[in-house]
Amino acid sequence: MNADDQQILLQPSCGNDAVSAGDGARDGELSRIHEHDVLTLDLVSAIAGDRPPTESETALCQNLRSTRGDEFFSDLLYAITHERFPPTVAEGLWAEVMKHKCEMSNAMQRNVGCAVAVLDFFSNVKSELKQSTLMGEHRIADLVRLALRDGLTRLFNHASCTEKIDIELRIYERYGRPASLMMVDVDDFKTINDRQGHQAGERVLAALGTLIEARTRDSDICSRYGGDEFAVIMPATDIEEAVLLAERLREETERGMPDGCHVTVSIGVACCGEDTSTPQTLVEKADTALYRAKTAGKNRVEVNRWPPPRQAGFAATCETHVTATCFWGTQVDPHGITVMTR
Repeated sequence: MNADDQQILLQPSCGNDAVSAGDGARDGELSRIHEHDVLTLDLVSAIAGDRPPTESETALCQNLRSTRGDEFFSDLLYAITHERFPPTVAEGLWAEVMKHKCEMSNAMQRNVGCAVAVLDFFSNVKSELKQSTLMGEHRIADLVRLALRDGLTRLFNHASCTEKIDIELRIYERYGRPASLMMVDVDDFKTINDRQGHQAGERVLAALGTLIEARTRDSDICSRYGGDEFAVIMPATDIEEAVLLAERLREETERGMPDGCHVTVSIGVACCGEDTSTPQTLVEKADTALYRAKTAGKNRVEVNRWPPPRQAGFAATCETHVTATCFWGTQVDPHGITVMTR
């Protein structure tokens, strides 16, 4: 490993040599890691020097260090403690933990591991972790999954959705990478509950959640935002591509869902920009378009392009989207809402 890799992985050079693991299996696992996933304890152990990192881990750490910025050290500590430390203090705490790990390893003549060092540091040195409980990583992962997911649809829940939108907005502000959001709402859902009962309504929501996850891309982040409303975050996606994805999802839903349910959905789409400094503002933009889809007849896609284009006149604000199977146009009204016309 060269000096640059050591600096990125922040490995302390103390204690016994770390045990080497098979690179092939771990490289395969890392290739599936999404940049927004929480750092695993195994990867943090490699960063801390408990074992030699693979080339993929080195590249992944470089990417995380770049995209997460000051949050990177907060992420490292969170992976072990599941406590969120502010970025302003996390880097200093990580350096202290690594120093403490070296001291413990030298005293015991063996590598104590980053998890043990962190537990001892925050329990006995800082006295910040009271009544700590030992728990396996798989059990912690299960608890975290339950906290992040909606129990009915297994999609991310409202809180997770807000956090992930915030991450995308920060990436946009720092690197200019766009991200779009679609808000999906079941048409006439109250009628389904009133006529067929709430269990039927829950079956519709579960089936729609399955369909949304199956028909979106691996990089998209699907959530149940609340009630019969779903949110799909589309990283690295501009408004034009988001419109195509939303229309495809609307058509797939209209054709029928996995368990035979037949419903339609209305979808509002928005993209991050200078006017979307918080997750709430981006959601409001997409919700505004969703409301227009509902009032315009339902079972349609509308897009909020506010602020509207500067060109005046219909010809300057009319576009055409073409795919291999369908043709449709978009017309921007004076309020910046794009109406899908077939």
